[in-house]
Amino acid sequence: MKRVLDKVPFKLLVPLFFLAVYLSILLYLVFSPFIFLYGLLLCARAWIEWDRQGKDVVLVHVNGMHSAEWLSRILPLVESRAILLNYDERNEWDRWSLAVQLFNIFGPHAMPERFTPYSLPAVILFKRFRLPKKFTFGKRSKELEERLDQLRSELVKD
Repeated sequence: MKRVLDKVPFKLLVPLFFLAVYLSILLYLVFSPFIFLYGLLLCARAWIEWDRQGKDVVLVHVNGMHSAEWLSRILPLVESRAILLNYDERNEWDRWSLAVQLFNIFGPHAMPERFTPYSLPAVILFKRFRLPKKFTFGKRSKELEERLDQLRSELVKD
């Protein structure tokens, strides 16, 4: 690779770099509506499949004291209607399961990815004909008590 770069003049590398940047932005703009559409299709699938089971919540947690403390407060609210995912076991998740796909699209994702556990536990609520609502209760989340109250009110809404 180094030998190839030594033979290419610097004046040619700069325009190639900018061309690559502009093409990547263009590709993002072209394909982002398809990602949104994919998310909407997943929501519709969740509404149809989970309605029969009485499920409308994905609850993602990690093994840890902070997560366990909030999980003990959240779980009684959503226990009968939640699908649980343990983020620490994500290597064993079936990547094609509906809950995992929904988490991958709508779940909390920190940059870099290793910071995501600090946003967990998280509740993703799927109401029919509405975009999902996400509630995070991790160490980096703010106003946790208010979020819990918002979650309670959203759970009782029809």
